Amino acid sequence: MQTPIANYSLPSFNRSRLFAAPAVFIAMLFLVPCGLQAAVDRVGNPATPRLGANFDIFALQGLNDSGVDSLAFAVNRNFEFDQSIGVTIDLGGGKLKDFGIGLYQDAAKVTHSTGLEVIYDQPIFASSATATVEDFDIQAGKDTFFKVGKVEPRIALLGPGNSIFKIATPADIFPNLVATTGAAKGDTWNINFAGLLNTLHLADTPINGFILFADQAAGEVANSDPYLLVSVGSGTQVPEPGSALLLIVAGCFSCLFHGGRAFLRNKARE
Repeated sequence: MQTPIANYSLPSFNRSRLFAAPAVFIAMLFLVPCGLQAAVDRVGNPATPRLGANFDIFALQGLNDSGVDSLAFAVNRNFEFDQSIGVTIDLGGGKLKDFGIGLYQDAAKVTHSTGLEVIYDQPIFASSATATVEDFDIQAGKDTFFKVGKVEPRIALLGPGNSIFKIATPADIFPNLVATTGAAKGDTWNINFAGLLNTLHLADTPINGFILFADQAAGEVANSDPYLLVSVGSGTQVPEPGSALLLIVAGCFSCLFHGGRAFLRNKARE
């Protein structure tokens, strides 16, 4: 498994677009009719969703069920749904394909998955990870599993060195999808990572990030109708060893200080 974050640094969603735009252009954005979907926007690889975010998102292609991959051309926005996050594939020969997270065939007609890899600046607790996804072509309260032949997700959890230490299958993921509101009405979901850990029989552990990609083991067909990422949360960062020690020492001094003051007050009353 490669460690792409060490080798690539391209424009982020916001740094190169929203804040650099002239005021007139920003004003025009608010005049666009609500029903008009924005054009697909290729925003670099990796991309940082917002200023101050503690993670980057990498677009991947060429994945199999074990998570082996290569970098795709770009992360994209607005594929099929406004503000969605997808993958633009490099098919070779200068041919690019705007896509989401799903199965596709390369020039040799070999089936692969695209993926989106979230890498945090500092490890977070796995249970605190959050991600919202959409467009599996299922409906909350109606479907009891992903549809046969349609796209189904896999999630790879990344440990030290961004190496994969566990992959969740569609059967692991489905019971941990929590319906929420979104552009794909009735088909927008929060992934409950704490519940996913329980399903996988894993204790809470630090992770460097995770990969969202598509399953190939249950008869899904390429080119699939892909699913999309909507958003990612910051998670709770794991304190660095030095920081944790300082907190413990500070706590001990605080206890000693307050305890000493209480002792002196009691002695003064005697």
